[in-house]
Amino acid sequence: MCTALTLPVVGASAANLLFENVTLIDGTGTAPIVGASVLVKNDRIDLVSPVPLKHEAGVQVIDGTGKFLMPGLIDSHVHIGANAVTEDEFQNQRLMGVRALHSFLYLGVTSVYDSGNVPDYIFSLRAEEQGGKLVSPRLFATGTTINVYGGRGGGRIRPEGTPNSPIRLKEDWAESKPLLENYFKTRKPDLQKMVIDRRGVFEPPTPIMSVEQMTSVVRLANENGIRTTIHAASEEDYSDALAAGVDEFAHVIRYPASDELLKLLAAKKIPMSTTTVVAKFIERLIDDPSFLDEPVWKNSVDPDVLAYQKSDERPAFAKTGRSLTVKATHHFLMNNVKKLHELGGVLVAGTDRGWGQTLHWELELLHGAGIPLLDITRMVTLNGAIYLGREKDLGSIQRGKLADLLLNADPTKDVKNFAAIAAVYKGGQKIDFAKLDIPINKKK
Repeated sequence: MCTALTLPVVGASAANLLFENVTLIDGTGTAPIVGASVLVKNDRIDLVSPVPLKHEAGVQVIDGTGKFLMPGLIDSHVHIGANAVTEDEFQNQRLMGVRALHSFLYLGVTSVYDSGNVPDYIFSLRAEEQGGKLVSPRLFATGTTINVYGGRGGGRIRPEGTPNSPIRLKEDWAESKPLLENYFKTRKPDLQKMVIDRRGVFEPPTPIMSVEQMTSVVRLANENGIRTTIHAASEEDYSDALAAGVDEFAHVIRYPASDELLKLLAAKKIPMSTTTVVAKFIERLIDDPSFLDEPVWKNSVDPDVLAYQKSDERPAFAKTGRSLTVKATHHFLMNNVKKLHELGGVLVAGTDRGWGQTLHWELELLHGAGIPLLDITRMVTLNGAIYLGREKDLGSIQRGKLADLLLNADPTKDVKNFAAIAAVYKGGQKIDFAKLDIPINKKK
């Protein structure tokens, strides 16, 4: 096992830093501030100033001339690794998962939300990250998703009652409630995801939760201090989820949507993870997987994972007709994203993938839909923190917040500058790229 996998992020304590003469993009969507100064003490932002600050003893000064300082990027919808069942699979997927997390850091992503995974697997990684034992973005997770028997998603079906079995609601809420209460108490998900996808447009219909069941889940989760998100598909699904009071959506609707629904989503300020890239990824993987041979993929993604995408995922998607579905619906998805933005909806950058590069691809797609780059900086920072319910600590460069920072080129001039990274900081600690377990470091 690579020793880099168990090192703390950087050292045992955070440094005191002064970024000076930077152009500040604070993540709130306000215009950049030229010649700004940002003081970091320990792991948090201590002061933000539009003018130079006096140098203090014991503070490392970082000259930001020609550079842009913005919050670390947030991916609001990822799936780290795969579903592990046996102990051997668990250990192998842990290694793959850590390498995936390193790919996010390498590309400036300092927080991710895993939107559905095997609980033992993902929560053990979360514990290591939170305990400072793992080089990783801040890792938030839902663990298992909630659905009904026969419903879509949720990973492999395991015997009910085993530690990693999905939660399948029973018709009688009195039977389901104790299962959920125990899960919330023992696993402590950061955000609880449900799945409601009746399909039936391009695929056979599946059972879904009733509005009453969803309402009960939302209420119980909120009572336990947990926000809810939901995978929904059709307009009817979205309407039912809104009626149940869900806190946010794991996707923007990918089918034709009425103006009435889009206006309602925007007016309610319901955060929605964009996840436009997942469709393009599947489409390109089937049509021509050579994009996985581009340097950014080969430098940051485990070669076994890239090979698996070509050898296993590609024919699997082709066999199920998934590419036809995403091709047929992608125009509607992008149109809905554009309309929601114009209506003032809370769009949050997310990918539904498991590697850092896909977030940058997502940003390119959002910009291609006509969304201004300054607005995108908020979608991939502060809006991401809002989605997680962590906006008091993350997502913008403001006094008192955690110093998750990205020093790069101007992202308001060129979408590719989000990835033109000079340095990444997590909690005031500079990430040492040389210690990340990614392919580019094995070429040296």
